[in-house]
Amino acid sequence: MTREPLFPGKDYVHQLRLITELIGSPDDASLGFLRSDNARRYVKQLPQCRKQQFAARFPNISSGAVDLLEKMLVFDPNKRITVDEALCHPYLSSLHDINDEPVCPRPFSFDFEHPSCSEEHIKELIWRESIKFNPDPQSIRI
Repeated sequence: MTREPLFPGKDYVHQLRLITELIGSPDDASLGFLRSDNARRYVKQLPQCRKQQFAARFPNISSGAVDLLEKMLVFDPNKRITVDEALCHPYLSSLHDINDEPVCPRPFSFDFEHPSCSEEHIKELIWRESIKFNPDPQSIRI
């Protein structure tokens, strides 16, 4: 909306501070989703901030955009607007086309990001690939 990052933190600590400066410090009930006691303690020790008025912080965006932002920028993910709800928000109504929004029937699998190949297996795969380009193994110098 502003064509700039909302929270241009230098690191995750700075970014968390920028977030709380805008949306306000979370109350204890909003920290329930954090599994780590250390994370809860860390967030609680941050300086206490009151929620900024989004309309004042973003004076050049429409009231509909402000409303959607306020529903998306909520500390507790269980209290945030869902993707489906956001797509149905009036601010996005001109972009919403139910016929052009396919839904994945099951969660994506990212197993490919965790290869289970041993070093020896990888060497074998590289060897097989190199043979495709040079079928005469005698001519390969290692």
